This record gives sequence, C-alpha cells and structure tokens, in this order.
Amino acid sequence: MRRFWQRPLGSKLILLLSLSLLVIMLVAPWQRTCQVRPSLEPLCGRVYAWEGSDFGVYALILVIAVLVWELLPVLTPRLSMRGWPTAVVTAVLGVAIVICVIVKMIEDNEFQTGWAWVCFALALGIMLTAVVRVRFRWETRHRRPDAETPGAAPELDAGGGS
Repeated sequence: MRRFWQRPLGSKLILLLSLSLLVIMLVAPWQRTCQVRPSLEPLCGRVYAWEGSDFGVYALILVIAVLVWELLPVLTPRLSMRGWPTAVVTAVLGVAIVICVIVKMIEDNEFQTGWAWVCFALALGIMLTAVVRVRFRWETRHRRPDAETPGAAPELDAGGGS
C-alpha cells in the first residue's frame, strides 16, 4: 500500500478514475427502456455497458488494461515507469477509451440514463490526465534535478535573452 502512495499524482488520479469507470460500467445501467401497456403499469428493462454495441466491451477491456498498466509499478517495484514513453501508452489507452465510449453512446443512443454521461466524463478525465502527463514528461525528458535541491528544475540560461 505504501508504494501506491509514492506514485505520482497523475498516476493515482488515473487509477482512481479508471476504477470508478470500471465499477460504473459493470453495475450501472446505460439505458432504461420502458414499454407502456394499456391498463397496466409500464414494463421497464435495463441495458448495461457491455450489452448492445461491442464498443462497451472494448471500453471495459481498455479500462482493465489501464488499471493493469498503472498498477504494474505498485505490484512490481523494480519497474520505474516514469518516462514519457510509458505516459504515451496511458494516453493512447485513454484516447481509445474515450472513442469507445463515444461510439457506444452514439450506437445505443435511445433511452440513455445519466450513467452513460458519467462514464463519458470519467473517460474524458482519464484521457486529459494522461495527455497532461505526456506533455509534462515530454518537457522534462532531458532535465536533471539540481544536486542541492532534489526535485528542483534547472535554471535557464540568463545570457540568451533580450
């Protein structure tokens, strides 16, 4: 558990959002269809994320892949996974999740519940956090921290300005 708290904030946020998305996709209905019958109460049914369009299943598989990818350094401490290539893998998986959720929402667009929109918001959160992490890792890929102050960014060249 201690290794989890030593992970970067972006990784913890992606793990939390991915776990939330997985739980909601498994237990919350995306659609609630009702058939109104004369002289009787309406007959209603529920459709979950993995039912209907195959893109719900693809999104579930991609969310599980993100969870495994982000939990690897927690379960196996020898893996550092702090460089920008590993952040790019998470970002690509996040973009794929958003695409699958959008396609699922478009294909099964009748009688959607609010849970479909919550899943879309969570998928966007995963993608945006991963993209910001890629941008940060790309900008800091050649920097070395100062010896005096660990974690500090190196100073810029003062002679090359206007």
